[in-house]
Amino acid sequence: MAKKIKLRYGRIAAALSVLAAIIIILYLGISWLFNWIYTSWGDKDEVTEPKAIITPEMRACDTIMARRLDSLMNIPRNLDTSLIAISVYDATTESQVYEFHADKSMAPASCMKVATAVAALKTLGMDYRYNVSLQIRGEMKRDTLVGTLLLVADDDPLFDDFTPLIKQMKSKGFCNFRGNVILNLAREDTLKAHPTGKTWDIPYHKAPLLMKGRERITKQFMAALSANGVSFKKDNSVNSAKAKGKFGDGRYHYVARISHDIKEVITPMLIHSSNVKADALFYHLDWKKGILPQREMVWDKMHYTEKFWNEILSPEDTTKCLFPRSVKPQLAYKDGSGLSPDNLLTANTLVDMLRYVYNDEMLKNYFINEALASPASARSGSLLTRMARPEYRDRIFVKTGTLVTKGGSSLSGYLQGRDGHWYIFSIIHEDSPVADARIFQDRLCKMMMGNKRVMSKE
Repeated sequence: MAKKIKLRYGRIAAALSVLAAIIIILYLGISWLFNWIYTSWGDKDEVTEPKAIITPEMRACDTIMARRLDSLMNIPRNLDTSLIAISVYDATTESQVYEFHADKSMAPASCMKVATAVAALKTLGMDYRYNVSLQIRGEMKRDTLVGTLLLVADDDPLFDDFTPLIKQMKSKGFCNFRGNVILNLAREDTLKAHPTGKTWDIPYHKAPLLMKGRERITKQFMAALSANGVSFKKDNSVNSAKAKGKFGDGRYHYVARISHDIKEVITPMLIHSSNVKADALFYHLDWKKGILPQREMVWDKMHYTEKFWNEILSPEDTTKCLFPRSVKPQLAYKDGSGLSPDNLLTANTLVDMLRYVYNDEMLKNYFINEALASPASARSGSLLTRMARPEYRDRIFVKTGTLVTKGGSSLSGYLQGRDGHWYIFSIIHEDSPVADARIFQDRLCKMMMGNKRVMSKE
């Protein structure tokens, strides 16, 4: 009898265990289902910000601003208005405010650097770094590495001396070599201005060290080894690929490395309008995207910067165009700096590029807070004393442009209007006195901003 009772209790316990397991499974399943519904639907509703309401008063501000801009075009000046292009877009109301020859293809001068910078940042990444390294492969015999010393170098426009790299290597005990030295360079030729530009725009002595051609780089690297007390004896019989031991196994081992953030190149390129940095970045992007198979500049191929912007501003599938325009202008990207008079953009194109930046939170913060010149601040850069009054501080952020050989001048960027709206604008001049063009540009910006500071940039 006792055995039957024990057996009955055992069955009940087993049944309860199974029931508990079923309840737990059901609970977990229902919890997962509710969690999935919440994350798939509920979060979307919470994350999506309500679209700003555009009031009639805000639209009226745009109308008033358009009238002011139009009246400025009728003020007598030493400029031919047929050679001026203007585009103004209100980022607050998301509407085009004013156009004046805005679809006319013109040389953008150094505002071309905006196109180069954005293409590089979006393609390579905001955290991209140029790298230059020394690597070794071989066997240590007493105090000498018998094998290969390898220099791997991006065409970093900020790298100007091999000494810090060599000192890093020496600090790890590598001072004597026998075998071979190999240079793996991103750039085999010398950085030059586009043939349509002027040779003095980027003279040889201004070319960064890693863009002076393989022969010069090799000579300077070997001289730096000797100057820093590193001995090297060439021996073609050494085959480091068959080396054994700690520095063998068929792999190269890092012994020194120097890198630079891409923003360290782009920030001075935009604020101080560095042509060398802009063209160096332009061709580095070509190399990274496989357009320079021989690691030399090519003039007659479409550059990657142009491909990048074509996909955004004028894709083959027009339904994918981010900023549709009624006119498809003739555009040309000959270099990354704007030195070539054969570069062609429009005022509307530059505004659309800056709209693309404005709609990307990371790009917008970088351009407005770090990369564009701003008057009356430590970032005045190429603006010098232009619009230097305190009331304009933190209200205008721009890229300037000057092309003396074509009488070209340009100004593009962001400003906060007297009405509190944020405007994206571009002004291009051709065949005009540069000084008079700058006076006109400043007058237009001051008129839009007014004399009273309305609010902070936030």
